[in-house]
Amino acid sequence: MAKNRAVFKHKLPSGKYINTHRYHQLNSRQKRRINYRINYDPTVTGITWFLVGFLGFLAIYSAKIKIEKDVVSLVNSQSNKIDKKLQPTKFQQISHRWLLGHSSGVNVPLNTLFADLNSLGALSICAAEGNCETNGRRTSLIAGHFDPATGILNKGFCSNHGRGGTLQEANQWCLQHLRSRSFVIEQQFREVGINPNSHLEGFINAIDLWNQSPYFGAKFPQLYASELRGRKKGTDAILSARVNSFKINGSYEQTTLAHPPICPYSIDAKSCVRHDQSRRMNAISGVMEHLGLK
Repeated sequence: MAKNRAVFKHKLPSGKYINTHRYHQLNSRQKRRINYRINYDPTVTGITWFLVGFLGFLAIYSAKIKIEKDVVSLVNSQSNKIDKKLQPTKFQQISHRWLLGHSSGVNVPLNTLFADLNSLGALSICAAEGNCETNGRRTSLIAGHFDPATGILNKGFCSNHGRGGTLQEANQWCLQHLRSRSFVIEQQFREVGINPNSHLEGFINAIDLWNQSPYFGAKFPQLYASELRGRKKGTDAILSARVNSFKINGSYEQTTLAHPPICPYSIDAKSCVRHDQSRRMNAISGVMEHLGLK
């Protein structure tokens, strides 16, 4: 009797049976669905959905990178379209050089340093971070790059310390962040007897060093004042103060910025710090020269 009942059952690929009469009543789509419900492998299904999600993420991320690169190109094209009436005249450039040579500073209001993305302070920090060239043209790094010392993803002209967001959000955060901090550093300069208006280049370097590392940047105003009292001037005083800010217990070995990929191990820690700080200082100096302020 059991053998006769088996005749009326249809064997599925899974090895299970279904009533033959019922099976022949199903259309091809329903047959495939039955086989899928019985034969599907949870592991294979999970891998499939993972791949689908991963490919979707790659598509979205690629589109986001493309959009941000387009924004950088747009910013560059707009920054190049400067009204000739706003460009400094030859007389103004000569006046700026005369002021710098005789008073160690130029007449630029400190509250305008971070007024917008094309202001002196913003362009200087952008160049020091490698996110701009000294002529103000943005590099691809401004849209996103990994910090060589910390490994975090930075965006914006000041490298926003891994805070995420869009490029526009990162730039706005940088402006507000550095604008508020510049007031604090201005007060620190005045407390050690330095007029920041007369030492504008040193003042911008102080902001840049603080943006690179608040811990080491906090030492700069006092060290810069000491260098000026020791008869050092201009970039000599600035570089010496920047380098000495990285001393920890009289040594450079403990600073986290004196190691690869910034410098190879074959270079001693002090030389590595000096190389990196000189590069940043020269970038700021290059921006000021391009703007006719030096």
